[in-house]
Amino acid sequence: MGQSKALLSWGSTSLIDHQVTTLALYTEISRIVVVLGHKADTLRAALHHAQIQIAINHNYRQGRASSLVTGAKALTDLVPTSVLVCNVDQPLAPEIIAPLLAAYRAYPDAILRPVHAGRTGHPLIVPSDVAPELLLAREKTFGLRAITARHKKRIRSVPVTSKLATLNLNTPAAFRAARAQYAP
Repeated sequence: MGQSKALLSWGSTSLIDHQVTTLALYTEISRIVVVLGHKADTLRAALHHAQIQIAINHNYRQGRASSLVTGAKALTDLVPTSVLVCNVDQPLAPEIIAPLLAAYRAYPDAILRPVHAGRTGHPLIVPSDVAPELLLAREKTFGLRAITARHKKRIRSVPVTSKLATLNLNTPAAFRAARAQYAP
């Protein structure tokens, strides 16, 4: 991408700020933990939300699973708690979060994932009894994917109206196309 995905422009703000702003809209989300790794100080400066908790992943070179562990460690005082897991390069929208939270109220023991046009997406809500497994996530065992595989009978797909739930913005072209179509 040529720069940190978190700092890419999304609408009138950075992608990381957009993610936090979207999550902060929902009172059901009692704590927002932002896991920072590479260039943590620069990313921290881009965040302008008093209600967030910053967790520093010093092992970020080990992959995304190390960020899951860092985030889970930041929540150990809330155990048991359910966790909504999202990545910075998977832009959120109310059309994704609101249905997931509604499903959570109805099915608090399920692993919830959005689905759009038959394709599963992100973010996931991991229930309180499964959330401690995030502490054990490892890249070599496929991190969150391994956790959901162990509990596949508990997965509930939640229909959402936003295609953003299924997008992966891993190339500059994909990011530009998504920003042009979906950024506020």
